[in-house]
Amino acid sequence: MDKNHYLIDLELDQLRNKFESEPQQTLLVAEQCLVRSKQLDYSDGIIQALIILSRCHWLEHNHGQGLKTIKQALSYQNSLDTDDYVPEILHIHALHFWGQAKFYTAQQFWINALEQAALVDEHGIMIECLIGLGNVWRTTGEHKLAASTHELAVKVANNTRIHWLEGKARILWAWDLYLLNQFVDMLTVLDGAEEALQGHQDRTWQAEVWDFRALALLGLERLSDADEATQRAHDLAVKHDLVWMTAHSYISRARLEMLRHNLDEATRLLHAAERSADDADNRELLAQICYQQSLIAEERGDYQSALRAFRHYRLHSTRMLREQTVQIGLDKARMSKDQLEQRARKLINRIRTQFEYDPEKHLSNMVSETYWWEQLVQFKAELNHANHSVITILHPDPYFLDICTELVHTLCASQDLLSRLSTHRLGLLVKEKDRAADKLYQTLQQMIDIYPWQRKGLHHEMPDIQLYDILSFPFTLEQLEQIQTQEKSYGSPTQ
Repeated sequence: MDKNHYLIDLELDQLRNKFESEPQQTLLVAEQCLVRSKQLDYSDGIIQALIILSRCHWLEHNHGQGLKTIKQALSYQNSLDTDDYVPEILHIHALHFWGQAKFYTAQQFWINALEQAALVDEHGIMIECLIGLGNVWRTTGEHKLAASTHELAVKVANNTRIHWLEGKARILWAWDLYLLNQFVDMLTVLDGAEEALQGHQDRTWQAEVWDFRALALLGLERLSDADEATQRAHDLAVKHDLVWMTAHSYISRARLEMLRHNLDEATRLLHAAERSADDADNRELLAQICYQQSLIAEERGDYQSALRAFRHYRLHSTRMLREQTVQIGLDKARMSKDQLEQRARKLINRIRTQFEYDPEKHLSNMVSETYWWEQLVQFKAELNHANHSVITILHPDPYFLDICTELVHTLCASQDLLSRLSTHRLGLLVKEKDRAADKLYQTLQQMIDIYPWQRKGLHHEMPDIQLYDILSFPFTLEQLEQIQTQEKSYGSPTQ
């Protein structure tokens, strides 16, 4: 590779890692990279620079300029012999149309991007497109379709181990579940989001996890837990200057105080929310605030104030709907809404067959990590009636585990579940216990001992196999790793 091309690629890689946190500074540097790439007639550098510039415009809500920039990228891409950047370019088009509230045009581009990403296994873009399509359906009132699409995004992200996208998809899935009044399921989904986002720097997502958790707990009327969750969400929003989240956390705390019949405190919190919403210039928040104010006034018997607050709620709601209707009217793709939905459903169903548990597949007992842990918790709940055991296989070389997967699968009965719990660990949830489970464990140990690893070019130490009673097996991968670290130090009591 030409040295100048290499240096541009190196600089662009650095910009990709920082544009979300420093969009304005990244804009300036990316423009310089674009000029240099054009001077060198370096097409890949030009396209990558334009992609980064358009993403920065997206973060700055400058959708007109962002679309102009990404269309230039598509023009350069069309002159190449490969389609390497097509999925991302189409996805960024969709983001900007979404930002302009042209939901059906955004849907059209996400469908096209999803098709391209699926062809070349661009899993990150595939997940982003599923998230986008789910958002379109939530916005247009198709809440069940939104939930199933975001759930699929979670499964793809979990399967491909893109943890931050799994966390993002889980938060949006929780939002769908909230609109469907499925509060218990919300809590499970949000626990997974918190785990997936461990170590991620996006403070907005952390605040959103606590905010949605608070909404679920309020829906279940678990007031003491809701108190903690609303306070955590509020503290994170204030600490990191998240204006929208601050206003929403005030609304949630006001709802909590209403359930406690502390109407004066609820009123004070709604006034604070109103000040934050005015700063954010957000009609959706103002509508929620006015509606809650009308409920408080009605509970106090102050019907005049209740009517006045309700009229303000209707004013904000109708203006918001009118603006949305105008934007949809300007969306040229709205006329093909039914065809778009049909294309999207077919494409999503095809992806679902690739990533969801399918008993007709070759490794019919192989399931996703999420599904495996969910079933483990269910079987644990049987307590003394539990009739399952767990076998884990650990090895630092993933190629060893690929072969172990096929070996273990030959021993599986129809009700056993096998999953890749991490890059270096397999888990087998087997419907056996006591002597039968121990016999299966010994058989597997012998199979691995006599397998001709050298014929596969594998000469390292043998995989480490452990047998666990299901009730003593931990609830999370982190706990399992801690236990197995201790066993290495002090010896395993389970063999």
